[in-house]
Amino acid sequence: MKRLLPILSLVVMIFFPITGFAKDTKESQQGITENEQRAGFTVQAVLPDNQINDRVGYYQLLVTPEQKQTIQVKIVNTSDKKQTYKVEVINAATNKNGLITYDEREKKPDASMKLPIANVAKPKNKEVSVDAYTEGKADIDIQMPAESFQGILLGGVRISLKSDEKEEESEGMSVKNTYGYAIGLVLTEQDFAPVYGETELKLTKVQPELDYGSKVLEASIQNPHPEAMQKLVAEGKIVRKGQKRALAKNKLENVKIAPNSVLPFQIDWGLQEVAAGDYTFIGKVTGKTKSWDFKQDFTITRELAKKMNEQTAFRIFIPIWWTTSFYVVGTITAIVTAWLIIRFVKRKKGREIHEEE
Repeated sequence: MKRLLPILSLVVMIFFPITGFAKDTKESQQGITENEQRAGFTVQAVLPDNQINDRVGYYQLLVTPEQKQTIQVKIVNTSDKKQTYKVEVINAATNKNGLITYDEREKKPDASMKLPIANVAKPKNKEVSVDAYTEGKADIDIQMPAESFQGILLGGVRISLKSDEKEEESEGMSVKNTYGYAIGLVLTEQDFAPVYGETELKLTKVQPELDYGSKVLEASIQNPHPEAMQKLVAEGKIVRKGQKRALAKNKLENVKIAPNSVLPFQIDWGLQEVAAGDYTFIGKVTGKTKSWDFKQDFTITRELAKKMNEQTAFRIFIPIWWTTSFYVVGTITAIVTAWLIIRFVKRKKGREIHEEE
């Protein structure tokens, strides 16, 4: 079977602390980095008049109901050949490492997200071609609905180098490399609306499963409000129901959660076998001013435990010869030990009889 490896993306975020890859306009003018040289192009936000903060390199726009607007992204082709770029607007999501991302195209928006940003901001053209050593622009059309919204809408304008669609196949595997940049896009109808806050978190589900070959328990921690969270500490453990000893645990620091999204907090079982039975997930998320405690029971059936143990990619395989040798050595050791004990007892009895005489 052919296995399609995950697309290797070099994502250089031009965004504020939400991404952790902050890059302002001044820094971008200091020169081309090694990663930018490898990608063969750079991008820059062209900030419009309704930009709330013009000292940053991402879009933070004040909009009104039914507003229509077109924003632009400058694309600089630093390579020696004409290149074509894909243009996308992607909803912000939260990954299992506690980072806000703009690359989960196929991920369905959380149920709490009433107005995904990808529904109101769309590329005018899905592809843009730029000649060698020249500049081009990608247009993003914004069409706000008539109904007002609270808080912020968060997403990313992603510009990536279009592949030639020729996948290199080797030993049954296909690998495709793409390079791209994401520029943060924030829309709000209240210029005072906070980007970050600490309103509420909910535990919506716990699910034992396999994730890329690892046996994990995934706890879905939901941020149901239209504002992001940052500088959180998330920790959790798995215990047998009614017990306290942790069978497995995990801790993430400096966690960020996108608005109206779910943090898929995972606890890896490691190499230990997963046994059927009743368990409890105990978790806690701590912010600057608030903390949230979670506790939920779950059951692992025999069928699920068998599936997780058999299909995991991380298993300890013991060779048959080693097992056979173990039993042979164990048997010999037991025989020799028994013989030594019998010999010792006989000698002791012999000495006692000799002393009596």
